[in-house]
Amino acid sequence: MCQAISRVFARLGEKKNRNTARLKFLVNKLGLDEFRKLVLEERKLLPEDPAWTAFLKSLKVTDEKPLKPATALNGQQRPEGFDAWLKTNVYPQSQKGYAVATVSLPLGDFTARQARALADAARKYVGEPMRLTVEQNLLFRWVSEADLPALYGELRAMGLGEPGAGTIVDITACPGTDTCKLGISSSRGLAGELRTRLASRMVAMDEAVRGLKIKVSGCFNSCGQHHVADLGFYGVSRKKGNWSVPHFQVLVGGQWDHNAGAYGLAVIAIPSKRIPEVVDRMTEAFLRERGKSENFQAWIKRIGKAKVRSMLEDLSAIPSHDENPSFFSDWRDPREYSTGDMGVGECAGEVVSPLDFGLAAAEREAFEAQLTLEAGDFRKATDQALGSMVTAARELVMSKTPVGDSRPDIVREFREKFFDTKLFWDPFAGGKFAQYFFSAVENPPQNPGSDAAHRLVEEAQLFIEAVHSCRLKL
Repeated sequence: MCQAISRVFARLGEKKNRNTARLKFLVNKLGLDEFRKLVLEERKLLPEDPAWTAFLKSLKVTDEKPLKPATALNGQQRPEGFDAWLKTNVYPQSQKGYAVATVSLPLGDFTARQARALADAARKYVGEPMRLTVEQNLLFRWVSEADLPALYGELRAMGLGEPGAGTIVDITACPGTDTCKLGISSSRGLAGELRTRLASRMVAMDEAVRGLKIKVSGCFNSCGQHHVADLGFYGVSRKKGNWSVPHFQVLVGGQWDHNAGAYGLAVIAIPSKRIPEVVDRMTEAFLRERGKSENFQAWIKRIGKAKVRSMLEDLSAIPSHDENPSFFSDWRDPREYSTGDMGVGECAGEVVSPLDFGLAAAEREAFEAQLTLEAGDFRKATDQALGSMVTAARELVMSKTPVGDSRPDIVREFREKFFDTKLFWDPFAGGKFAQYFFSAVENPPQNPGSDAAHRLVEEAQLFIEAVHSCRLKL
């Protein structure tokens, strides 16, 4: 079946435009029924291949067997700190007498020396197998419960015995600006700062807050899984006068359980240095206002995105460089996050360009589209999302040449001045974000459902972020 799908894609998939050379675009173009028909026809033409079933003989090679017999923990001496670790990092396995132990790895890091010690512990307690988790931790399975105190002692000796797995301090973060060329803001720096602050308050923390998930990405690509967090953040940049300022978009409403049942949408961009205040303000409001047994996702849905934005709006203000220069560098990065001196006039005030005002208007339109989507009016939400993209494109074009309100004129000038010249191109994503705009204008959804409206609202936000990035180049 995989071969048949691959062959259909190889024959009919996009060959010229790299940005649409994806299977999803072919399915969208043909329709699912036609695509299924072509795949099944291709499947009938394929000659029988022994490789299709040969691997079945070796499936048992991945089976795991316990190294030691199942023995209960009862009566075992418990070292200092063990109970806190047991509560958050260990849960019973289906097989009685065995447990799964999670090794917390702050920011997903461990040293070569720790790696060797972990391998020794794995051989000693479980035979050998270890697993990496999507939350950047390690798992030992088939641990005999009686061995948990000894395992904890060894983990603690190697500096990996911290509790808190699966709690609010167990923050997932991508590499961000540390090593990734796509990174816009320091996701690891922010995650490290939040972890330090939250860990100091864990003992007194309410259980409802303790279980929240925070995830951070250095850009809009979801490598840090920000879209499925209770509180998600992804890196963006904004201008203040002649300076660039690291920011994070705040996402709420994501669902990390039930197979990532719902994706969050960005609510507001906040300066990087104020994100800890966002976490404090959101968690305090949640504890103060939540109903009995109401979880964070349900609370967000009940109060609505407009209330969340109003709760955080004052934190979006950027002080001047003279007033607080710390805002112009990122977390745990002493370098100044600046585009350099672009020339200073006689006036001491910082200039706000018409483009900044225009992009703020586009962002407001995109947020209005979110609220309309939340209210269930999918047709109006897609119209507002498209309108926000047109506004952003118009403001960018106006920075180079006058243009009226005619949508065809705006699209034509945007294509000529920014897309064809590759001014709008991202070195890694190419013209993907411009394609979102062109596609929305040329083929707007006719009878959009929830998914189509959600997708267009998200694409509008990403297009506006791309306009911000292009603005920094001008």
